[in-house]
Amino acid sequence: MIYTLKYPSHPIERVNQVVFEFLRNSIPVCAYSRNLFPEWFRDVMSNSKAQAGNKSFEDKFIDLHTEFQKLTIANRQSLFDEFDAGLDIKSLCEEKTKAVILSENYAADLHAALKAVLKDHFYGTALGTNKTIQDKLGTTLRNHYTNFKTLNNSGRVCPFCGLHEYALIDGEAKDDYDHWLYKSKYPLYAVNFSNLVPMCDKCNQGGVKGTADVLHNDDGTRRESFYPYESNQGVQLSVNNFSDVGSLSDEEKEKYPYGYYKLDVVEQDPTEAEKVETWKSVFKIETRFNSYLSSHNKQVKDDFHEDYLPDHPEFTLSNNITTLRVIVSAFRNQLGNPRRKTGVLINKAYLEFICAVGNEYMLYTFCNINLAQAI
Repeated sequence: MIYTLKYPSHPIERVNQVVFEFLRNSIPVCAYSRNLFPEWFRDVMSNSKAQAGNKSFEDKFIDLHTEFQKLTIANRQSLFDEFDAGLDIKSLCEEKTKAVILSENYAADLHAALKAVLKDHFYGTALGTNKTIQDKLGTTLRNHYTNFKTLNNSGRVCPFCGLHEYALIDGEAKDDYDHWLYKSKYPLYAVNFSNLVPMCDKCNQGGVKGTADVLHNDDGTRRESFYPYESNQGVQLSVNNFSDVGSLSDEEKEKYPYGYYKLDVVEQDPTEAEKVETWKSVFKIETRFNSYLSSHNKQVKDDFHEDYLPDHPEFTLSNNITTLRVIVSAFRNQLGNPRRKTGVLINKAYLEFICAVGNEYMLYTFCNINLAQAI
């Protein structure tokens, strides 16, 4: 990750108490009743109405209770214990040996019932629109996002990619919440707000994070993952290769008219190597970073000539390579904070690359120095 988010403690977190008490109270053999829920939530159920032929919120909880009761008491207890232990999402991300609750392993119909009531209805509909829930909690989902913005006001840029900004301006639609443990596979955590994190729409879409499983590799083995609200040492970027436009295919030439750059993205702390690899895999980091630099490096050059140099008359470009390195390095050092400006780490890696010994021709080109005159 580019940086760590701060977790906004908020009254809306109480919705996870509903899941906790409902499951715990349903472990013994029992009939469905509203007493299975926390007291504040019982009015939500009593006001539940079916709409347009769909089952009501309460009907879906009744279906869940029916499926849960089909398990043996031992399995009900086991499922609840795994759920209880997994309330701490951070521990699931950092401890590969810790059991991860997979309701589909208990019963397919139970898993489907959990998705229907927790993923689709509770998270998908009720949190945003149910007035009884909002009145009981004295808050809204929008208010939670506002608190997130306030607490993380130094971070305008999505920490998962560093390429796009959050929607932080009043009047704009809020960014979607991502379920760090995605809700179709882990529906029991669908309304656990320690599992919810605002994420830019590019990262949250299918093909990037989407339904990627941060806890398992493609072969199903457990892996370590960053937890978005836990501090980490970050990553270091460096350009490791450049292919000039003449060596690219016709299709690549259209996309990358200034050549193609490849970056290395490595952990700052060796103990976080596996977490970094998970992040890179889930968010397609290397592909996206390489594409960004290869598409946007001309903009960095334009910023240097059109904005930076006019504001710094003390710098004069010349054929002296040492002088050019000093000037471009000074430009690199003022690119800004990656929390507040997109592409900063990538652009810094690019400028460091063109200033390196052996890449003098790139530096001359960047500075608009005629190569024949420079030589």
